[in-house]
Amino acid sequence: MKPKSKRDFSATGPSHGRRIPTVAIFVETATSWGRRVIAGILRYAAEQGPWHIQVEPRGPDDEPDIPPNWRGDGVIARVADARFSDRLAALGVPVVNVSSIKIPGVDYPRVTTSSDAVCRMAVDHFTVRGLRNFGYVGNLDQSFIHGQYDAFVRALAARGLTCSACSESESPEELVRWLRSLPKPVGVLCWGPRIGRLVIDTCLAAGIAVPHDVAVIGADYDELQSEASYPPQSGVRMASEQIGLIAAGVLDLMMAGKTPPQEYWAIESGGVMAKLSSDTLAVSDPKIAAAMRFIQGHFREPIGMEEILKAVPMARRSLERKFRQTFGMSVIDRIRQIRVNEARLLLAGTADPITLIAEKCGFSSYNYMIRVFQTDTGMNPSDYRAQFRARKL
Repeated sequence: MKPKSKRDFSATGPSHGRRIPTVAIFVETATSWGRRVIAGILRYAAEQGPWHIQVEPRGPDDEPDIPPNWRGDGVIARVADARFSDRLAALGVPVVNVSSIKIPGVDYPRVTTSSDAVCRMAVDHFTVRGLRNFGYVGNLDQSFIHGQYDAFVRALAARGLTCSACSESESPEELVRWLRSLPKPVGVLCWGPRIGRLVIDTCLAAGIAVPHDVAVIGADYDELQSEASYPPQSGVRMASEQIGLIAAGVLDLMMAGKTPPQEYWAIESGGVMAKLSSDTLAVSDPKIAAAMRFIQGHFREPIGMEEILKAVPMARRSLERKFRQTFGMSVIDRIRQIRVNEARLLLAGTADPITLIAEKCGFSSYNYMIRVFQTDTGMNPSDYRAQFRARKL
C-alpha cells in the first residue's frame, strides 16, 4: 500500500473502522483571539467528535496555506478576502466563516462577536464611573473596525452622548495631539488589546494620567497583554471560544448534509474584565463617589439603600437624586448592572450551578436573578451559558 503523505489527514476510528471527519482550521494562531477560537473548535471536537484536525502556526497577515492535495470534509476559516474565499470554494467542502469582515458575494455561514453587545458593555462600564467624554482608537480604514466604531457611536447616542475618534494609522504625534485635545476625564475604547496598550503607553509618555484623565478599555480582553500593560488594561471579554464552539457545531451539521438553521450568528460577549486602566470615578461630589465605591466593594452582599446610607450618611432622597444626575440611573439599577456583569463572567468562565452564581453575585434569589438577567441581556442564564458549551445544533 502506498503510504499516505503527511498532508493526507483522512483517518478512521481506532477500534471499529468508523471514518473520522477531517477538518482544516484557517485561523491565525499568533493572536489571543485566534487561539481562543481554535480552542473552542478543539473543545467541540473532543466532546462531540472525534475529528482529525489540521491547524498550522500563522499570523493574522499570513497567506493561508491550503495544501494542493488536501482531502478533507470541512473548513473553519477567517475569510478576510474574496480571493481566499474562491480558493475555499474550489475545495468543494462545507465552510464556516469566523471573520467579522462581510465580503460582498461571500455567503458562507458566519459566526462572530456582536459588536453592539461589546460596545454596550463598554459604555455601561464607562458611564457608571461618571464619564461623559469618549473616544475611540482603531484602524478606521478597515470596514470591520469601522463597524465597531459605529456600534460604539450608537451605544453612546442611546445615552445622549457623542464620541471622537482617531485612526491607529495616524502618526504617533497625531495620536498624542488627539489625546491631549480630548476633554478630560475621557473614556477611550480601543479596537483590541494591542491598540489599548498603544494608547496607554502614549498617554504615559505624554504625561497624561491613566486612568484619571484617560480611562482605557480594549475590546477583546487578553490576560497576557492586559497584565503586561501598566496600568493593567481593562477589556471586554470577547466571545472567541464560543465562536469556535458554535462554528464547529455549524460545520458538524453541514458535514452531515444538513442545512444550518441560520446563516449568521452574532454572539454575546462575556462581560467586562475591570482592571486599573479604567479604575476611575469622574465624580466631584465626595459622598456620591463614596456611595459608588461602597457599591463596587459590596455588591456581592445583600446590600440596598439602607446599607449604603449607613456607610455614607446622607438624606435618602438626596442620594437618589444626585446618584441619578451623576450616573444616569438609580442606585438599585447600578447595583443590578454590576451583578449582571459579574454573572456573565461566572456563567461563561465557570461550571458553578446557576443557583450558586446567583448567591455569589448578591441576588436575593435564583428566580430574581433569572428575571433581572433576562431583562438586561434578552437571554436567560441557561441559554447564555449554553453559548459557551460544546453541543450539536
